[in-house]
Amino acid sequence: MGRNVLAACGLAALAACAPRHTRPEVPLPPRVTVEQAVQLVPPGKKEREGWAEDVLAALEAHRQYPSAEAVCSVLAVIEQESGFEANPAVPGLSRIVREKLDAYADKLGPLGPPAVKGLLEGKAPGYSQNFEQRLAQVKTERDLDRIFRELLEYYESEYPKTYFAAQVASSLVKSTRLEDLNPITTAGSMQVSVRFAEELAGGDERALQRVREELYTRSGGVYYGTARLLGYEAHYSEPLYRFADYNAGYYASRNAAVQTQVSRLTGIKLVTDGDLLAYDKQGEPVDQDSNSLKAILAFRERYVPEDVSERRVRKDVEKEKELAFEETDTWSAIKRVYQEQTGETPNYEQLPAVTIRSPKMSGDKSTAWFAQSVNKRYKKCMDRYAALPK
Repeated sequence: MGRNVLAACGLAALAACAPRHTRPEVPLPPRVTVEQAVQLVPPGKKEREGWAEDVLAALEAHRQYPSAEAVCSVLAVIEQESGFEANPAVPGLSRIVREKLDAYADKLGPLGPPAVKGLLEGKAPGYSQNFEQRLAQVKTERDLDRIFRELLEYYESEYPKTYFAAQVASSLVKSTRLEDLNPITTAGSMQVSVRFAEELAGGDERALQRVREELYTRSGGVYYGTARLLGYEAHYSEPLYRFADYNAGYYASRNAAVQTQVSRLTGIKLVTDGDLLAYDKQGEPVDQDSNSLKAILAFRERYVPEDVSERRVRKDVEKEKELAFEETDTWSAIKRVYQEQTGETPNYEQLPAVTIRSPKMSGDKSTAWFAQSVNKRYKKCMDRYAALPK
């Protein structure tokens, strides 16, 4: 996912979130009450009232208007990602961990197996089992997350030389940092990005530790997930595309449409993944032109060499994870030339083509699959709302 950009926007309705200076004066839809929100949680789920209260509290905390669209959007993601479990269990979690540790050891070469073995033989204070024995028994994300944090804290404080040696061995072969061995990168009832939650919390060490625990509570998972889902402004025609963004990154659905238009204008085939720049594993831009950027530069050279400079294009594309990208010269040129050349109105949005691979999943899925699955749950929620007495 690209850079996280938080832009709070008070939604009158999820599908119609426009800048305040252009938003028409229209009556707000009815506010969803706690009693109504309880009925919107799928029947048969435990703690329906608690989930309803937490969703409304999260919307209020992030200054989101509690319309049926907003409430049902959050509930749909919760249902899709965890089935309304604050600390979801992951089938085969101990096997996933073992495979990742073995792969890490292999990358370290001859130093690998003994270094990893040494890391896992220690015991955290208060435990009779060592880290390896405890990891073999994990069932939930929170349990695994805690063990990894305890392991790192233990070796940093008690065995700094051992910890440092493993870190050095890792860096020598450009392998994974020890912290990255933790396979829990998304967590809680809404499977929100842990990195996103940490950035939202502020980033100091105490906040990071707090976030890691809050994500596995009902209220905490909903709080961070709601911020990720609704905490930015977009002009999507329906929630489907926001659901895709939740999986693929901010404005992935908008940018995928841009990629399609540039590809058609230039004849350069592009993967419509919604990223116009190239990013590293931490979601930060790298100093290398992506295929999409190369194609946009080719578009500029062919169609608007006098109107938009290469330097301007590069500056504009840096805003691809912001609403402000839509106010750039590059955006305007692509949309204008596309309509001139094809006679078609350029789409604002399309589902990005992104493959989802996760050790938590039995097989590969796609962002389109995720968005459509959430959207089905969203529509059922809206049907429940329509059936409520008003």
